[in-house]
Amino acid sequence: MGFTIFRTTVTLLICAFLVLLFLLPSAILRRFSEEADALIGDAETALLGGDPEAARAHCAALKTLVRDRMPVLERFLNHASIDALDAAAAVADCAARADDTGAAAEALAEARSILVRIEGIELFSWNSLL
Repeated sequence: MGFTIFRTTVTLLICAFLVLLFLLPSAILRRFSEEADALIGDAETALLGGDPEAARAHCAALKTLVRDRMPVLERFLNHASIDALDAAAAVADCAARADDTGAAAEALAEARSILVRIEGIELFSWNSLL
């Protein structure tokens, strides 16, 4: 009787750990993706609106966000994808500081594309299972 209770408890703990392991990275990536997408959108709006100061601030915030979250994201995501996102954010920041609107917009579009690709690969959806 005692062994059955132990085996059931361990089985439940392992199942709970697997569910946590399956859901936690997705939640972290979803939250990061929402924050990064909002910063990219704000920077693009500022660039198109002719507000270089706001664009610089948003690009710098995007670069900081990516750099701050890199250690956590690299634990469960492809390092090359995270490095590409970091590079695109750094280019956008540098171009915005140099008042190169075209290069900054291109780098932001690249960052958004990388972010969408990461989401498509890593986030759970029923369509990806089918």
